[in-house]
Amino acid sequence: MENNNRKKRTSSSPSPVSANEFGKLPPQATELEELILGAVMLEKEAIERIELVPDDFYRVAHQKIYSAVLRLKNSHNPVDMFTVTDELRKSGEIDEVGGPYFISILTSKVSSAAHIEFHAQIVKQKSIARNLIHMASEIQSMAYDDKVDVSDVIEYTEQAFSDISTFSQDSDYSDMPESIQETIEYLQEQQRKREAGENVGIPTGLDALDRSLNGGWSAPDLIIIGGRPSMGKTQFAVSFAKAAGASGNDTLFLSLEMTKKQLIMRMINEQDGISFYNMKNGQLSKEEWSLIENKIAELERLNIKIADSVKSRYLHNIKSNARKLHRQGKLKLMIIDYLQYIKTNLKFGTRDLEIGFITSELKALGKELNIPIILLAQLNRPPKGQHIQKPELSDLRESGNIEQDADIVIFPHRPSYYEENAIDDQNRSWTNRGILYMGKNREGMKNEKVLFQHDDRFKKIWDDGITPYFNNPVTAGFENIVSKLNDDEPF
Repeated sequence: MENNNRKKRTSSSPSPVSANEFGKLPPQATELEELILGAVMLEKEAIERIELVPDDFYRVAHQKIYSAVLRLKNSHNPVDMFTVTDELRKSGEIDEVGGPYFISILTSKVSSAAHIEFHAQIVKQKSIARNLIHMASEIQSMAYDDKVDVSDVIEYTEQAFSDISTFSQDSDYSDMPESIQETIEYLQEQQRKREAGENVGIPTGLDALDRSLNGGWSAPDLIIIGGRPSMGKTQFAVSFAKAAGASGNDTLFLSLEMTKKQLIMRMINEQDGISFYNMKNGQLSKEEWSLIENKIAELERLNIKIADSVKSRYLHNIKSNARKLHRQGKLKLMIIDYLQYIKTNLKFGTRDLEIGFITSELKALGKELNIPIILLAQLNRPPKGQHIQKPELSDLRESGNIEQDADIVIFPHRPSYYEENAIDDQNRSWTNRGILYMGKNREGMKNEKVLFQHDDRFKKIWDDGITPYFNNPVTAGFENIVSKLNDDEPF
């Protein structure tokens, strides 16, 4: 009779591990898995000390038991041998895991949860090793397939490695208690930052815009800065990057139109007393070189990385660069200048469809990395002779799904660029002033306006109505330099 019972128990218990296609056992630590399962059912606080997901367990039966444990925990129910058995019975999985007898065996194998963190670390490492083996096999299979583009193989490799290295193997869903808990923790963290005097978002450099955006740029928003030619899109991007970098937020600036030398020269030329003409023509004076050194010392402190190579314009390289920096913990904001330069190496019926694909992929990337992405975009030129109107969402060139994918759409507009004597509704001149129109703001008011001011050559941008302080050590000996500024070609 005893032998028959033993056979019955064996047939219903988890199946033994088997060799893979290479004739080797996959990395696994099934005995430690059993100790972990026994510990979480033995001590109620044990589950809080480990960070495992069901897929980290090698045996399917162990995965189902651990899933039952998590369901009880997330429902705020006690976790022990009896509640887990009852939970598995309700889900119809009790026989699949080996029956109540196997559950009782698990709790008898461990006397306490004293070493559960160490055991969980080993199980997690085995799980990662199995995923690496699976990933390598998939990459090899794709690389041998002539129908698969190499860029897709690289994309898959980057994505898979990013998932594995960040342990992003969680379930695709969360129940209400878990979702609510994450939300409360987020709100508490925002409150803590505010009380500590920290920024709750990534500052834009404009106080009025920060207020409009509820504290600045927030993850995982996709922000479109759409403008007609000469509206200052790139200068706004530079200004936003500097504000983020100065506040300690690591920023990746993908410059698909300009080189990093051009961008740095633009930043240096913000310093009054430095002539862009002299910079371009090798005629800088000693005084100007002194100002450049001061400006460089300021710029070197900014947490900004610039990517300007030809390869950077391909979507898979954009995502690859972002993931690499994110794995290193060095990416809080990404700025791309600009959308219409991005290529995919894929075939689409129209450019409109390709643009829609790009924006949807960037939206997904921001969510994956939990960062805001600022994407500059060109607006359609109005028909020749037509009066320039306020920018609208319909003006986005090759709009496709841009409006749908974007969380925020901002249109910089400078009325005096089109009409020299333009005035606002309060009879104030628009000279050296402009408007940021909120074409879309998913978490704010649409059609809101943010006013800004700028200098004569649009080198600097600041809040309207504010007299800014610039650290410009221009002395009486620089009059001849300053006089040349009006002769420089604008950016």
